[in-house]
Amino acid sequence: MPHTDEHLAAFCTTLPELRAAVTRQGLGRVLDDVLARVRAGHPLQDELPRLGIPADVLRGSDLVLPGMRGRSFGEVYVCPADACGREVPREPGGPVPAERCWLRDEPLRRRQA
Repeated sequence: MPHTDEHLAAFCTTLPELRAAVTRQGLGRVLDDVLARVRAGHPLQDELPRLGIPADVLRGSDLVLPGMRGRSFGEVYVCPADACGREVPREPGGPVPAERCWLRDEPLRRRQA
């Protein structure tokens, strides 16, 4: 995914809230290092996982971050056939859920939350 001003704008818009959130998590120094690397030209999406944010969160002009503005975040795993409404959330940066669709004996399918 290209490093675009659109993504940087979304990131910068959320920066005050992001700084508060990562400070509570003890990641303030990591954020400072991420900002320095982005300023030096490193792609933003390569740096986000260091903050527990999946790189694919940059899918549009919005950057959705954990605990901000009451919006959902991350991924959920759903029925591979869309036959039921089961959703298994995945914590940002966490392991892929091991749950399966027992009816079809298939892994659950990933969907953005």
